[in-house]
Amino acid sequence: MASLDVRTAPTTFPVLLGGRDRSKVELAEQEAVTADIKSPLNRDLTKAAGVRASTTQRDETPVPEEPSRQAASPPQQVLDVLLSKEEALSLQSELMEAFSAPAFQKQLHELGRLHGVGTDGCRALVLKLVRSKQVEIISRFGLQSSQAGIEGMLSAFKSLETDPDIQVNNMAMKELLCLSEMPFPTPVPEVRMVVQRPSTKHRVMDVLRVQLIEFSKATFQLEVEELKRQAKVSDAAGGFYHLPGRADLALIVQQVLLPQYGFAGSKEGVQDMIQHCAPFVKDPDVASLLDRVNDRLGMSTAACDRFRDLLAHLA
Repeated sequence: MASLDVRTAPTTFPVLLGGRDRSKVELAEQEAVTADIKSPLNRDLTKAAGVRASTTQRDETPVPEEPSRQAASPPQQVLDVLLSKEEALSLQSELMEAFSAPAFQKQLHELGRLHGVGTDGCRALVLKLVRSKQVEIISRFGLQSSQAGIEGMLSAFKSLETDPDIQVNNMAMKELLCLSEMPFPTPVPEVRMVVQRPSTKHRVMDVLRVQLIEFSKATFQLEVEELKRQAKVSDAAGGFYHLPGRADLALIVQQVLLPQYGFAGSKEGVQDMIQHCAPFVKDPDVASLLDRVNDRLGMSTAACDRFRDLLAHLA
């Protein structure tokens, strides 16, 4: 058999060759084959190593919350507001003064006329009008000029709601803000009942305030203006201290209100009520309220002063 010539043997089977006699080409081919074998193994090992790493290490990177899942800021809380009785009465007095002003009453009744008394639209607009006045006033009593301040005021009134004076004022404010189709209170049959007459400043102010509320209504004011239009020149010159027909007009209201305070619903009861208020007229709050009542009855500022001076001499 002829001997094998190494130089002419195929190079596709390098394993048959001895280590010393392998050429560079053969070594390169062997390394390529080895790499082909190792590549899948390396990928498997790398994958396995990655799995082990994921089970032993925890990613500490925080994941941002979605906007919809982030905690919403807590709603603004209304702080409890504490008012003394005197402060609450003063606040109520200023609110009633604002609500009884002719300009406010005109706006109020205009809303009822345009949008219909009792409709949702009318109620919403009346509430907006009332809130605008409340915001103007409550800041003078340490409350915020905002919805939160109004809620604080209502909370303060709630804590004093069992007080008789606070109750009367609350009823008076409701009357001021009430839109009614009736021009005047309907007279009711006289009921015999024992009612204690006012004996304190605040109760005297209640008597005056309930009259102020009724006298401030638009329908009543139209009647007063008509009386002034028909009055004599001398009456106008005197600031309407005397005004024919005024006593009868006022009695329509007073005959309903005065019996609730222990006075007869008559002209004699009106005179009795006036004399009963005389000892309190030097108090600034009572004097101011009395002037506002007489203003609604058509008196000028000078006539109001004259009436108050006369009443002071009766005390």
